[in-house]
Amino acid sequence: MKKLMIAALFAPSLALAGLYDQPYSIIQTDASRSSDHLIRPVLVNRVDDVNAQYDNRAVVAPGKHAVTIDLAARQGFHLPTQITFDLETKPCTRYYVVGRLEATTSQKWTPLVRSEERIGECEARFKVAGAK
Repeated sequence: MKKLMIAALFAPSLALAGLYDQPYSIIQTDASRSSDHLIRPVLVNRVDDVNAQYDNRAVVAPGKHAVTIDLAARQGFHLPTQITFDLETKPCTRYYVVGRLEATTSQKWTPLVRSEERIGECEARFKVAGAK
């Protein structure tokens, strides 16, 4: 029984290990503050109809993906909203996504890749251009 419980604890980390066996991309929420009051953090819900793994991020193979993100409900707006958008990811690149409101008095918004950065350990491991 004890061995079964230990195996169950490590199963999620073993399943994720396979994601890092080839060049990968990471899509995650950008939680950093913005001086633009229309930029809001989002929740990375799923990519290609697969739930995000953990910490509002998804590890995916490079290529075209359907990314579904949620904008949390705000004061005065009771329902969260969800949008799916296409994102072409490059190998060994991390994408930070946010939502941009049309106006502070509206629940309408659009998804936005606020920034992207290279993943150095991925570039070095898989000899992807840009590695040092």
